[in-house]
Amino acid sequence: MEMLSKFNIFFQEINANTGRNYKISVLEYYKDDEDIRYLLDFIFNPYITSGLSTKKLNKETWYILDTTPDTVFGSFKDLLEYIKVHNTGRDVDIANVKSWFMSGNSIIRHVTLEAFDGQLLNLAFNIIIKNIQLGVDAKTINKVIPGLIPEFNVQLSNKYFDKPDFVEGKEFAITTKIDGSRIIAIKEAGQVSFYTRQGQKYEGLVDLEEELKIMPFDNFVLDGEIVAINTDKENTYKNTMKLSRTKDLEKHGLKMLVFDYMPVANWKIQKCPLAYHTRRTTLSFMFEPAIKYEYFELLPLLYVGNDTSMITKILDEQVAEGEEGIMINIWDAPYEFKRTNNLLKVKKFQDTEVEIIGFEEGTNKLAGTLGAFICKYKNNELRVGSGLSDADRAYFWAHRDAFLGKMITIKYFEESVDSRTNLPSLRFPIFLRVREDI
Repeated sequence: MEMLSKFNIFFQEINANTGRNYKISVLEYYKDDEDIRYLLDFIFNPYITSGLSTKKLNKETWYILDTTPDTVFGSFKDLLEYIKVHNTGRDVDIANVKSWFMSGNSIIRHVTLEAFDGQLLNLAFNIIIKNIQLGVDAKTINKVIPGLIPEFNVQLSNKYFDKPDFVEGKEFAITTKIDGSRIIAIKEAGQVSFYTRQGQKYEGLVDLEEELKIMPFDNFVLDGEIVAINTDKENTYKNTMKLSRTKDLEKHGLKMLVFDYMPVANWKIQKCPLAYHTRRTTLSFMFEPAIKYEYFELLPLLYVGNDTSMITKILDEQVAEGEEGIMINIWDAPYEFKRTNNLLKVKKFQDTEVEIIGFEEGTNKLAGTLGAFICKYKNNELRVGSGLSDADRAYFWAHRDAFLGKMITIKYFEESVDSRTNLPSLRFPIFLRVREDI
């Protein structure tokens, strides 16, 4: 229990204060501790999977336990090393893992969660299912302990209207901008996993998982957006979040719109020199019309060429059809694991993220609820009061402390100058959502 006891102290210390600098100082203190480093890697490494969940560990299992040296765990670390290898969620593996929590020497055990008593054992349980909340992410940990956690970055777009000249003279492809949630699908040696943009694992996507397993291809990564099936375009994002973040152990009613691809070997080293047109050709082969998928769909190309007048033409067409906008993909560009001009988003309304620094109470019928967020934008105060429902206003006002300092995504028409302060401001800021880094 020495490793667990040590981690429990670390866990209590890092959660004693929510301040980022404080948490970094705790990481600094423990950065050379091998046990803490090992457990941080197990918890945050997106490529370490346990195949276990609360549901599986709550499952009653009658099993004749394996008593080979591999399954006689002398320490918690031995148990975790076993889990890294035996991570398919088989009943025998569940029983072997749960045997660590049991007392006595009986070989045949009726294993239930009654064994999980005590603070350390609860901590061990949550480490195993990778459900530990420390208030830091992998990037913060790597800032203190460089290279500890494998990097998990995706290609992000810049805004076309910030640098429209970048596209001039280049061949490019246009696709629809999807208002869903970014998802990375990985299939390696027949094993399937899904991740959010931040590198956290998506659990419970059973329909997508089963269909990806039967695809006649292996060792690849798909980049795309997860969206709700059979929903109106105006509520796509809202319904997608509702379905994908439900606490249900199985999530249905979702599909993946695929817009990029690479071999898994390139993903692992976070370097992919393959040109977009090469990646797209591979996707066309994988999703040829003769192969029918229910939960995966290749996002079609709307245009390929170098005529920049097509950008606004197709944008207007897509907006008229209820879409959010379009994406410009530079035809011969590699996949870059960062924000890049090789991928540009084009929208009638642009969007940005601003920090909530205060709250303004509503007046008249909005009294006692939120009138507007007070946000920070380029050293100026920006009030965002549009785009909020009555329920939103009541909720945010009642939970002001929880949202102070949070980032919200807003859309706006253009940047302007605040006549009161002579500082930059935004015209028609409209609240879209609180940024959620899951």
